[in-house]
Amino acid sequence: MRRGRIAVLLILSMALAGCLGPTTSTWGKGSGEIHVDFNQEATTITSSLGSGQQVYSDIQPIGCASVDGDLGPSSTPVSFSGYLAASSMYATHSESDGADGLDFAVTASVAIEQMSLAFAESVVEGEGSRIDVQSWTQPLSPQTGTGSVNLEKVNSDTDSKWYVLGLIPTTENIHDGLVSLNEPHQPVTIYGYLLETNSEGNSLGTYSSQEANADCSVSIGSSNRESLYVLVSSIELSDATVSADGESDDEWVYGDVAILGRTGFILFFLVVGIGGGVGSFILSKMFVLQGAKSTMKTLIGASGMANVKQAQKDAKSAKASGLVSPSERQKESRKQFDTQPKESKKKSSEPALAGFDLDSVLSSSPEKSSSTEFGGGGSSVVVTEESKEMEREFSKPTSEFIPPSARSSVPPRQSTANITSSKPSTAPPEHFSSTAPPQKAQSGPPKRKSVRKRKATVKQAQPETEPTQQQPERQTFEEPEDDFSDFSF
Repeated sequence: MRRGRIAVLLILSMALAGCLGPTTSTWGKGSGEIHVDFNQEATTITSSLGSGQQVYSDIQPIGCASVDGDLGPSSTPVSFSGYLAASSMYATHSESDGADGLDFAVTASVAIEQMSLAFAESVVEGEGSRIDVQSWTQPLSPQTGTGSVNLEKVNSDTDSKWYVLGLIPTTENIHDGLVSLNEPHQPVTIYGYLLETNSEGNSLGTYSSQEANADCSVSIGSSNRESLYVLVSSIELSDATVSADGESDDEWVYGDVAILGRTGFILFFLVVGIGGGVGSFILSKMFVLQGAKSTMKTLIGASGMANVKQAQKDAKSAKASGLVSPSERQKESRKQFDTQPKESKKKSSEPALAGFDLDSVLSSSPEKSSSTEFGGGGSSVVVTEESKEMEREFSKPTSEFIPPSARSSVPPRQSTANITSSKPSTAPPEHFSSTAPPQKAQSGPPKRKSVRKRKATVKQAQPETEPTQQQPERQTFEEPEDDFSDFSF
């Protein structure tokens, strides 16, 4: 996972390479742009890097006029060679910062320690002159602090000689190539022309009394510092060149890489970076699988590994023949269940007996099968129709009862547990736990039996005038007086 993140960050860093570069002006005649019409007879500069557009016309380029190093109007440029110690890029200029005159036409400034290009190439990195730049708002007057060299204190007593140049591009390719000077501590040679103007005013930085050496390099006076505006025609680096037309064989291009070049570097990154990452992932995965196999073989043995391979073969053959595993069937059933509409899901939640509604059955039941509940909805005592009928049988008057002639005239026994029924029994006595209503009916007869006893004694006192009729044989049964008479349990 980390390797993937690193690869993504590297790719994004390539896309952000332009955003991480220096902020510079653009080429053109619009707002925030600069344009130079370079001509050996007269050069015109149009700059919009300030608060408004400014046009500098009738500028005379000054070059190397003779082999002796005389300066004058010429097509041969002068040179400034040495060790690049500091630089600054400009996108705009402000009058409040002290910009004036040709400062608004400068797109880059450099501080070069004067020496031959070969000697500058021999300087070990880190051992060259170091300048601490604090502010560089004015192209020819940088404010520097503590360092190996303080440009503000360079004078005739200083051991080193310096060029402080305000660079003005002559072509668009030179304008874009000035970014190569954004990296200090490198050997460099700048070719160009000094500026001579006919306008009155500040002549600082323009051609006045400067001289050139035999190689057309500008010599430095006794002050050990030359501050000049330069119309740049080309730049020579240690391993590349910035030309006016951009057609040089070793042309420097922004973002270029030595030896490989931009295209080679991108291809190298794609092949080595992304390809190497993918290859490393594949190899690491192979190593992990191999380690897992060896561990599995150690745990289950060779026979277990053979069984595993055989099971895999069987699974593949079964899948090829069209068989479906239980897990796949479960997945299919879940998918079908999820794809069903909501109505079907509601119907599936109904009772298993389709069309059966308990409430409708209870409401439509016949009246005789209705029951009465005592004690509210939570009562467990239910009076059914059979219990009501039995209660009506017991509540009938017993005046019609005529004891048989075979009975003695002795009053009946006072046991309250005798229950007499004139209705023949159609079924044998049931167990006490059969139903609740018969037990409830047994609890009432003792009170009614006392009434029958009094009426029977009264009738015994009267003379018998009617012949005795044979009554059907009564069925009586006796129960213990205390047998389940209390339902409190």
